[in-house]
Amino acid sequence: MFPTDYKKTAMILKDQKLSYKELLENVASFSDLLHNETSKVAIFCENRFEWVYALYASWFKNATVVPIDFMSSADDVKFILNDCKPEIIIFSNQTAEVCNKACSDLSYKIDKLNVDENVLKKFSGNIVFPNPDKNKTAVIIYTSGTTGSPKGVMLSFDNLLVNIEAVTEDVIVYEPSDRVLVLLPLHHIFPLVGTIVAPLKIGATIVFSPSMAAEDLMATLQNNKVTMIISVPRFYSLIRKGIKEKIEKNKIARLLFKVAEKKNSLSFSRKVFKSVHKKFGGSIKYMVSGGAALDKEVAKDLRTLGFEVLEGYGMTECAPMITFTRPGKVVIGSAGQPLKTNEVKIIDGEIVNRGRNVMQGYYNRPEDTASVIKDGWLFTGDLGYLDEENRLFITGRKKEIIILSNGKNINPEEIENKLTEMSDVISEVGIFEKSDMLHAVIYCDNIKLKQYGITNI
Repeated sequence: MFPTDYKKTAMILKDQKLSYKELLENVASFSDLLHNETSKVAIFCENRFEWVYALYASWFKNATVVPIDFMSSADDVKFILNDCKPEIIIFSNQTAEVCNKACSDLSYKIDKLNVDENVLKKFSGNIVFPNPDKNKTAVIIYTSGTTGSPKGVMLSFDNLLVNIEAVTEDVIVYEPSDRVLVLLPLHHIFPLVGTIVAPLKIGATIVFSPSMAAEDLMATLQNNKVTMIISVPRFYSLIRKGIKEKIEKNKIARLLFKVAEKKNSLSFSRKVFKSVHKKFGGSIKYMVSGGAALDKEVAKDLRTLGFEVLEGYGMTECAPMITFTRPGKVVIGSAGQPLKTNEVKIIDGEIVNRGRNVMQGYYNRPEDTASVIKDGWLFTGDLGYLDEENRLFITGRKKEIIILSNGKNINPEEIENKLTEMSDVISEVGIFEKSDMLHAVIYCDNIKLKQYGITNI
């Protein structure tokens, strides 16, 4: 689970620094708070050191972890608990009110553990972390689909391991010298594996941002020489927007940006925009984007600024990676190539995947499982194509395709992107069909409206 260099820093949060030795001791101490017969543990709290202790302590006790979004409502928490019945829920002062409400009317009895009310005892003695059975369910991650109630995705330790192998052995992205930013909520499989499990497995350092507020984030990056940011497209869009707005106000910066764009050299851009990189701590090696397709213009502009953005494609059901971009081989608009451990092909326009990364199934939902896994192939519901280099390009979502009465198939995402590009006042667009006609919901950027003096949209 952890490397053998126990003196090295494992985790950082503000001025707190924890070595691998201290992390291991705290995990062992935390495991004393759990019963030996515990089979499932729910974690319902914000990103913090105790989240990591709870995760590994549960695995230490051979239990399956059920992460729950710390922003969930009491009804959502109650549904998950009743669905998979973990024996204990670990929460914090921040989530206590919702937790207590959710647990007050369950169909079974549950133990509760508040991390803010339990002081860890100093652990003494030898700590032997057991090697888990690869086929055992490591986590049950609940995904909320567009229709129906949330489904629990059962991921084995092997599902997690194959993802780690992919980014540390197949595509070398993580190295022990890395400092990886922990920013996204850990109940999602993407940040759970990408910012916690993978870096800690190889002995890298993980750095928590106290919040997603800009000042917290920039202070974390600058003070800790973070080498890798792992986030979602929305985050990178905001970064690019902020930088571009400053460039547009300066003639020399605008000229340099155009030169860098034409030169298309990361090393050149990093020298030209050294001040931009310094604001990010000056050590960023990769920006990794996942969770949704990254806008091509955002990817292109970040590259012009000297940032190498590696885009991946995946889903919770694959723990999560299906394809990934190889460093130094970025093709704007592509989500990379399949990994050595899985196969990808296109059936009737739909992306399907087979390999060690495919989930064990949906918890207690054999029919739902059978509807997406056929002959070992996972049908993703996403549309796309593979080019001659086996690079994947995603074109839309199967269920979102609108079919009008004249037989025309409409991909709403294409129209949404076109409308968004028409004005920088437009922030978000949603296309839908009503009475056999296309309609758009357009959300505007209030700050831009004020800048242009627009009072009546």
